[in-house]
Amino acid sequence: MTLRISASVSMMFRELPLTDRFAAAADAGFDGVEVQFIDEGEPVAMARAARASNMPVVLINLPLGDLFAGGAGLSGVPGREAEFAVAAERGLVAAGELGATFVHLGPSRIMPEIERADCLATYARNVDTALKIADRLGLDATLLVEQSNPTDFPGALFATADEVAAMVRHVGDPRFGLLFDLYHVAMAGGDIDAAWTAHGALAPHVQFSDAPGRHEPGSGSIDIAAAITAIRASGYAGRFGAEYRPAGDTRAGLGWLAEWRAREQASIGALP
Repeated sequence: MTLRISASVSMMFRELPLTDRFAAAADAGFDGVEVQFIDEGEPVAMARAARASNMPVVLINLPLGDLFAGGAGLSGVPGREAEFAVAAERGLVAAGELGATFVHLGPSRIMPEIERADCLATYARNVDTALKIADRLGLDATLLVEQSNPTDFPGALFATADEVAAMVRHVGDPRFGLLFDLYHVAMAGGDIDAAWTAHGALAPHVQFSDAPGRHEPGSGSIDIAAAITAIRASGYAGRFGAEYRPAGDTRAGLGWLAEWRAREQASIGALP
């Protein structure tokens, strides 16, 4: 089966205006795009650029509130349920415009004086809210939850693969799954192969970047090619999302993609 790789146009090709990044990703050899920050542009304009480039939008994130400013975020924060509902409505409408396959609800932090159990209960309620909004909008997309890591996100509500998988199992809805990110597993000190063996059946989408640094494959300590080989050998047939910050010019750092494609061409079904 062909190796399908999507590129984050929120993190990659930032040398270009947003709507030009879709064509740049296609020209570079990617099979789809992901949009982590929908507020960077207009969903209608992004959808137009995606269609013009024949690039499916694989994933978008819901708006994340004040998370990147060091705040708690929205998805699992008691008292911010109304804010989450507004963000979910806006994000899910954008997902419909873009035809996104997956919608990531986004991480949140446990703030001082708040119990983790309360945050988990809030997250589960917010998942239900988002699913109901998706139903009302007639949106055919799978919602996802992702592990974060305590280095990049101190106080993360879901800091291990076990924790995030437990939420997916708790919700128990086929429209809600695990976003498996090699970078976050590694940065949290987890074993990628063991985490996938334990929880891969819950994961309809996989993302990668190297660690530390969150740059392109080959820049850190993760053997991403070997991890992808093992994941595909387990029966996973979905896409892999390149969600990294290029160490320099995006196109100058795409040697890994050319190498993976060359290996694939050398042998039918070859894995990177």
